[in-house]
Amino acid sequence: MENILNEAIQNYKGMSEKTTIYFIIDESIKKTVVADLDKLEVYDGKTVDNADCVCKISSNLFKKIWYENYKPGMKEIFSGELKTNNPEILQNFLKACGK
Repeated sequence: MENILNEAIQNYKGMSEKTTIYFIIDESIKKTVVADLDKLEVYDGKTVDNADCVCKISSNLFKKIWYENYKPGMKEIFSGELKTNNPEILQNFLKACGK
């Protein structure tokens, strides 16, 4: 997961407004991502009370999305492999990282 987040930082092209995303990966990895207009920062744990987007995801699905440009659908949502309160922000985040 660290490799993916490092790639995200290196490839980040910016979002239209400052956005915070709280990732819970495999229930054990917790990261806060702050996507600003011109930089991306990643912090361990939950560093904000109310993130713009919360994403619970399996590491296998996250890798598949990142490395294979996979687009998750209802199957992943119904299985619980992906849960989010704002799929639009996740899509924008991926685009801002060149995905």
